[in-house]
Amino acid sequence: MDKVKNYFSDWSIFEKVWLITVCTIMTVIWYINGDSPFLLALTLTGCLNLVLGAKGKIAGLYFAIINCLLYSYQCMGVKLYGEVMYNMLFSIPVSAIAIYLWNKNKDDDGKIRFKVMPMKVIIATFVGTLIAVFLYAKVLNLLGGNLAFMDSLTTVVSVVASILYLMRFSEQWLMWVGVNALSIVMWIMVYASGDKSAIIIIVMKVTNLLNSLYGYYNWKQIATDVEAVEA
Repeated sequence: MDKVKNYFSDWSIFEKVWLITVCTIMTVIWYINGDSPFLLALTLTGCLNLVLGAKGKIAGLYFAIINCLLYSYQCMGVKLYGEVMYNMLFSIPVSAIAIYLWNKNKDDDGKIRFKVMPMKVIIATFVGTLIAVFLYAKVLNLLGGNLAFMDSLTTVVSVVASILYLMRFSEQWLMWVGVNALSIVMWIMVYASGDKSAIIIIVMKVTNLLNSLYGYYNWKQIATDVEAVEA
């Protein structure tokens, strides 16, 4: 019990309420929709990954690995191959590496040292992302994937955001805002095509989008504090 209390000792009332609210919403939607236990596990691990990640907690990365496995299985069923390849071949290894790197970049009090991206890195990242989106969309079309351009867009931006996440740049959360917004549109299309189980994933993505906004705010604050100390 003491370990749990200590873990949440640096959380504000808002952050604790947000964590409880997110998990409650996903559970209620799951129950009302009559979905399988698999989908409950999928959505809860996804939310815990991002809520804990926004707070800068390494535990979020362990939930990220579990969520990647579950989400990949779900995407395979609706032929979103870009999402499957991203999660299985990229996101899981990145999360594992991030656990190691984040542990090496902690302050004495256990807080992770986050950073702010220089403008030239922001510009190079934007241009490179655009080029990669169009190239990968062609690959997905050749594979016969569903919603190839949208799938490519969410996948490529996710890859770039994951690299920035690994490097502890606070701006990666803004990319996740875009990824989640695009994912909402993509899963609405899946829902409109007749897959009613997509509704709970849409709710999860909306929740993730809101959490990404908070994640950017929190990481930016931490990065600013780090810069002030190191100046």
